[in-house]
Amino acid sequence: MVMVAAGAFHSAGVMADGTLSTWGRGTAGQLGHGDRAIQAEARTDQQGDVWRTASGDFACGFHHTMVLTVGSLWTRGEGQYGKLGHGDEANRLVLTQVAAKHFEGNAQIVMVAAGASHSVVVGSEGGVWTWGYSVYLGQKDMQDRHAPTLLPGAAFTGGKVVMVAAGVTQTVAVTSQGVLWAWGINCYGQLGIVGVEHFQSAPALVGAEDVFGGSLVLMVACGDDHTLIVTEEDTLWTCGKGENGALSHNDIYDRRVLTLVEAHHFGNAKVVSAAGRDCHSVAVTELGGLYTWGQGQHAEDASPTGLGHDDMLAKLVPTCVATHILQNMRVGRCHSLLPLHAQWARTRGLAARRPRLRPLGAAARGRGGRRGRR
Repeated sequence: MVMVAAGAFHSAGVMADGTLSTWGRGTAGQLGHGDRAIQAEARTDQQGDVWRTASGDFACGFHHTMVLTVGSLWTRGEGQYGKLGHGDEANRLVLTQVAAKHFEGNAQIVMVAAGASHSVVVGSEGGVWTWGYSVYLGQKDMQDRHAPTLLPGAAFTGGKVVMVAAGVTQTVAVTSQGVLWAWGINCYGQLGIVGVEHFQSAPALVGAEDVFGGSLVLMVACGDDHTLIVTEEDTLWTCGKGENGALSHNDIYDRRVLTLVEAHHFGNAKVVSAAGRDCHSVAVTELGGLYTWGQGQHAEDASPTGLGHDDMLAKLVPTCVATHILQNMRVGRCHSLLPLHAQWARTRGLAARRPRLRPLGAAARGRGGRRGRR
């Protein structure tokens, strides 16, 4: 597989030939197999022709899936609150195209993000469309949207958004100036906005250099109720719900302001990418190391949550996944850089620092070692 995405109860992956496989819970049709069955193993999507034209981005929410093709956006799964973008709340068992008219006819969508009950996309000109449940949409009227709705041009004070992420309760965005914006629920501090106790209805400025130790924001990711930020200086910052150590600060306390994760937890290697889900988090370093932390198993049924270690214990700080578990391979980014964001990264000299997939042993041999495929 060349790219994967994980929701709360299902996952998807794209093969090198462009075909899509899905697995997990299909109760709302989010797997795209035309039924609501649970799929224990990866199974090729019925709509292979659609996926072969994929533009490189797709997302899995709690019970819905989004995919970009050349010039089109498609969704399927649970339609509650209108989060599929088709003007109603009906479920879709197969991928259904979202009407292009909602994107003002000629806007090219370049990135998608799926929350639990809302959806977000970014256009090539930096516009942001949201739909689904009211509180998470960034619309001041706090109304549900059953179809994509463009946020006002002044929402980001003229900044061009290049990346978005959606959690269960929050939405965050990064502009081409490396500035972070957030909106939604802030009950645990997941927005990182000082002075907002409950919710933020419209995008609010979180900050840039003044918040992140003099560095601009490179990428952002959301867990259910916590947020992870990677800066230009390859440092990791977190805020929000700290249950089970999801924030990586060696405790289980919430953080209402963005807090730096100490570099020594990553062996002083630079962090280039991060991802979050439920009560756990993941980060990748420039050396290709994979670090996980947070909840090791669910207390109710003792099922593992996927920290990737030889035990099911909670980890309160970033812990490196053993190389033998990864078959001695290094890991690439948790999130790909989509066209608009990648272009911005190249102008700042950041794209070259992307970790490559290669055997760990080869790296140990220095420059003469053979590299595996990207």
